[in-house]
Amino acid sequence: MQLNSYAKINIGLRIVSKRLDGFHNIETFFQQIDLHDTLCIETAEDGQITLQTSGRDCPSDSTNLAHRAAELLRETIGDRSLGCRIELTKRIPIGAGLGGGSSNAGVTLAALRQLWPNALSRQDIAACAARLGSDVPFFLQGGFALGEGKGDILTAIAAKLDYFGLLVYPHIHLSTAWVYRNFNLTRKNKIAKFKSFIPKISKQHLWRKELGNDLTQVVFAKHPEFASIVDQFYDCGAFYAQMSGSGSTFFGLFAERTQARRAAHLFRERYETIPFIPISL
Repeated sequence: MQLNSYAKINIGLRIVSKRLDGFHNIETFFQQIDLHDTLCIETAEDGQITLQTSGRDCPSDSTNLAHRAAELLRETIGDRSLGCRIELTKRIPIGAGLGGGSSNAGVTLAALRQLWPNALSRQDIAACAARLGSDVPFFLQGGFALGEGKGDILTAIAAKLDYFGLLVYPHIHLSTAWVYRNFNLTRKNKIAKFKSFIPKISKQHLWRKELGNDLTQVVFAKHPEFASIVDQFYDCGAFYAQMSGSGSTFFGLFAERTQARRAAHLFRERYETIPFIPISL
């Protein structure tokens, strides 16, 4: 079975409060995009879970979320005889705020639910996804959605958003845990506001004012040169530009493909650039 494993961007991200479990309550708009890894998954009669990956920076052991997803699903089913072989071809940058590892985990869960006997219900698969990571549940759903709680409480949004996007990746790995640990929540609790923005989501001229990313304060403090990336996107005509997740990838959204191409020409001398379009369900 061969499947595409799509990346995501975060259109806005607000830290609402610190949780008792050490995580943060957030609100964000997840958008699935057409940049993708490829997974080839098949059953293995020897009961082994094996993973082959492309790229020297991508682990092939149980530290890889796709491997962990297979292990967790087998453990949840309770049948140690189940095995699989996974081949992962990476295109999504690692540690870049694009959810590549979480996407791989979600696709692995969905595939093995079909391939292995005694498969679990959708609810059980969703519970496994939440155990693997806060944004893994989104990749079982895809499309465009509001994420709340740790990012695992999802509200699908039936919005057809047409634009041309450009990713700018500085080739700097930022640990999500480090970014959140260094975030200074100025107030103990903030009022959530993204849900009330859903009726206005088609008014893209409002995004720049209303949909910021709170985590940029941490990233810009460590890498002040990144602040100019957002400004340059707007200079190129983007209607919205932001850091995705906890970084280090930035993106610009354009009404016209020619604008995105001009921005790519500007950035590619210094950074890796990847064009994309959004995926709607």
